[in-house]
Amino acid sequence: MIRRQSEEAAGTAGPGSRAGQLRRGVTVVVVLLLLLSLFPVGKVQAAEGAMLQLSLKAGSTSATVNGKPVTIPKPFAENGTLLVPLGIFKKAFGSTVSLQGDDVVKVMYGPHTGAMTIGSMTAWKDGVKIKLAAPPRMVSGVLMVPLRFVAGVLGARINPAEGGGVLVTLTPPVAAVGVEAQSGIDSDAGKTRIGNSYLEWSMNYPPGLVVGDSGGNESVATFTSAENGYYLEVHASPLAVPLDAEGLLENLVRSSEEGGEIVLDREAVSKAKVPYARTVSKDSSGALWEGRQYYAGGRLYEIYLTDDNAANYKDLGKYAALLNSFQPSFDASDRSIRDLSTIRNGLREGYNDDYGIALKVPADWSADDQQLYYAGKQGSYLRVKVSSAPADSTLASWNQEMQSQLRDTYVAEAYTLKDSVAGKVSGEPVLINEIGLNPGSGWSTEYQILLLKNGYRYYFEYVAASGPGQSGDQARFTEVLNSIDIDFAQTKSNFGRLASEDYTQLSQKSVTKISKTYGYKLDIPRLWSPVQDLFESQSVEYRFTGGRFQLYASPEVTPEYAVSQLQSYYQNTKQDPKGPQVKSVTETTFAGMPATILTVEQTKNSIPASTKIIVFSRNEVVYTLTVTLNAANATASQLAVLERVLGSFGWVGE
Repeated sequence: MIRRQSEEAAGTAGPGSRAGQLRRGVTVVVVLLLLLSLFPVGKVQAAEGAMLQLSLKAGSTSATVNGKPVTIPKPFAENGTLLVPLGIFKKAFGSTVSLQGDDVVKVMYGPHTGAMTIGSMTAWKDGVKIKLAAPPRMVSGVLMVPLRFVAGVLGARINPAEGGGVLVTLTPPVAAVGVEAQSGIDSDAGKTRIGNSYLEWSMNYPPGLVVGDSGGNESVATFTSAENGYYLEVHASPLAVPLDAEGLLENLVRSSEEGGEIVLDREAVSKAKVPYARTVSKDSSGALWEGRQYYAGGRLYEIYLTDDNAANYKDLGKYAALLNSFQPSFDASDRSIRDLSTIRNGLREGYNDDYGIALKVPADWSADDQQLYYAGKQGSYLRVKVSSAPADSTLASWNQEMQSQLRDTYVAEAYTLKDSVAGKVSGEPVLINEIGLNPGSGWSTEYQILLLKNGYRYYFEYVAASGPGQSGDQARFTEVLNSIDIDFAQTKSNFGRLASEDYTQLSQKSVTKISKTYGYKLDIPRLWSPVQDLFESQSVEYRFTGGRFQLYASPEVTPEYAVSQLQSYYQNTKQDPKGPQVKSVTETTFAGMPATILTVEQTKNSIPASTKIIVFSRNEVVYTLTVTLNAANATASQLAVLERVLGSFGWVGE
């Protein structure tokens, strides 16, 4: 549980980070000072779906907010980024801004939170650490902040404006219509309950309850009191086995005892509308916690509350009304509930600030916004890669490369090119390929989206894996595709020349790797992905489409022992037809040394593959080279590459 991590985490992270906010045994200081002095409060004038606009220019006091001229402190450029007065975002878009302590500034817009520290190059967006090009700073009493970072928090787009300067545009959600800017675009006005529509829970929303930043993890919601009264967490997680009140109580007690806590009070409430269990415990720091657990709809809900001022377990009784208000349900028609979820129609938001790429992905997928990789539990995934385009590259020439790569890496029976159509993504022309792939375990569908802009290639690969969930993942592809929004100026601003993904050229290139420790050299194809590429270590591993290359150097064994261990490992004692079958054991020479080559065939996860293992020794070091290749990927091109790699193995100095 997060609450048990807080003792170690407290004080170790920056503003906006999860660890920096989850604390026990220390006073949680949350000072909310609205920065209203710079601009007057007014309504965000936007009809449903209307575009909000801000136009400004470095060195000019003239700006335009939604068509109306305003006078502002002069924006200025520093380290290639434009610093602007923070208050202009409230005026233009109705975002909420606050000052915590003396130097931590927060910008909040709907469920998104950005945090900056005056004078610091480090910032946080929804719990993700970001390095700023220039820090926020006070200039003549006005707080100036990096435009691009704040715009990213809001989800706004930045483009050149006519006559110079920049134009910041934002389409507000429907909820923004007619909302007072003082409360922010996601106003709390009239909200008496708070919850999560996707995870289906809600509770009372008392005045002064401040929503914390859980780093984009919707399964955990954190809250603090503006009056430093208490700290609260709500967790929701899948649970296949239903639990009654007694089972929930056993869960709570065992969890507390395993965490070294003393349980001071316990109760199983079986007659409540939704049965639950509660405990009060004291942790190792002396802090008192009330914990509750509910089971409903296949989920386990956990609530944890602490008050640093509580001295006796009965002191937490004053929060009974708040805790009793919790319900494992969410009424979407109730306008008094503030919804913390960003998930809509089963999709959650993803955003990468470096490339300015925003998109939506299935809510039940894991998400890595930094690496732009999103994966489902059944093998479906989305990955995004940005690279520099080769000279004279076009969508058509790029598509030819992709088809050439497909032919080189899959045998004819294992793939089919279903369709290739033109489309648009983020207002730009794209090519969309639909490909069927079958590695042996069943057909999956892969969609490739190719986009060229400003000398960069944007490549999106969406795979709907085989199995019962494929139809759902295929159906969601169109929604994911339509959600992609790219701030192309972001890539151009943050990057120069990136690596090229030109398959035609890279497929012919290798890099010579040398191990001084073990005295060998080897050519590794540029297209292979390293898993472990420290050649001074004993183990080296690379992956490629449908295969794997491994090298292991061991001074502790003899070649005979290594071969016998391999034969024992691959011995199919149960005579499983899909299990490993040692097809041959051959004595030969390799790199000038006597060698044994084992050839093994087996089927793993319904995918047939062949493994070639070469064992040889030199200077009392035994080398084992292992090459595994799926049958679906055993093309003439792939086999030729593997032979080229093995043929390149040699000894340093020879």
